[in-house]
Amino acid sequence: MSAALRAGFRSVARNPGLVVLVLLANLALALVLAVPLSMQLEGDLANRGASGGMMYGFDYDWWAEWSERQEGPASALSPDILGTGFAFRNLELLLQGALPGGFLARGGRGLLDPTILGVGALYLLLQVFLTGGLLGVFRSPGGGWTVRGLVHGSGFYFGRILRVSLLALALAGLVFALNELCARWVDAAAREAVSERTAVALVLGRHALLLVALVLVHMVSSHAKVMVVREERLSASLALLSSLGFCARNLLAAAGQYAVVGAAGIALLALFAALEARLAVVGWRSQLLAFALFQLFVAARITLRLGLLASQVELQAPRRR
Repeated sequence: MSAALRAGFRSVARNPGLVVLVLLANLALALVLAVPLSMQLEGDLANRGASGGMMYGFDYDWWAEWSERQEGPASALSPDILGTGFAFRNLELLLQGALPGGFLARGGRGLLDPTILGVGALYLLLQVFLTGGLLGVFRSPGGGWTVRGLVHGSGFYFGRILRVSLLALALAGLVFALNELCARWVDAAAREAVSERTAVALVLGRHALLLVALVLVHMVSSHAKVMVVREERLSASLALLSSLGFCARNLLAAAGQYAVVGAAGIALLALFAALEARLAVVGWRSQLLAFALFQLFVAARITLRLGLLASQVELQAPRRR
């Protein structure tokens, strides 16, 4: 496992342009929401005393009041995404079935604005498209890459990887359906528990089990995508079955990769929180610095994600078995 992880992150280090490419793709898609939102904020702050406070600092009271009366995509810009709050908010939405598309759990569509869910679906489709090209680079990382070659590889494998993704989405739906059945029993047991500690443990345990199940689905589907590219598989269902067998035979190594990358992600989030807390945003210079800090954080997260993908390619290589 450790050898595959080292080799995977070396592959990313040899191809740093991939991180930049994915980051630019994310920024381009984010502009779909950011540009209309910035125009709305400019209009709502025009000729208001809060405009100076928002320019040279942060007027939390105005923002909280503004956020409460928003509808549509702007409603997502709420106080609970401040600092590291976005990470906990995303985790909450994931466990409630609001991501992706809002159709994995009952009531999931009401948790987010449909426009945001639509942009999220486009983002997911973009990631599915890029996966084939990225895996093609990681299959032979020493050979370098070009944008044209990566786009060609992405298009070549897109259909097969999309079918794997749809099958994985169906599996995730099954996990949520089983979780809903389990939730009724666990929540009833929590209500009847004598100790508050027991009730909290039951509820948290159910959510932890759901998260582990979703990670396992992602692990199996990700290895299936690797097989599609590395072994030129044509059948998405057979690739998923082969991946299931591979992950079962190499469970400790495959899950260990997720544990290491997940721990690195938590450490990265803690570092971001420490830096963000020490950054006082007063004026456009510090705003640019804050924007750069956020983008560095996103780039680091992308590096971890690509490193995990490349490590899975290395884990499947014959020399790693």
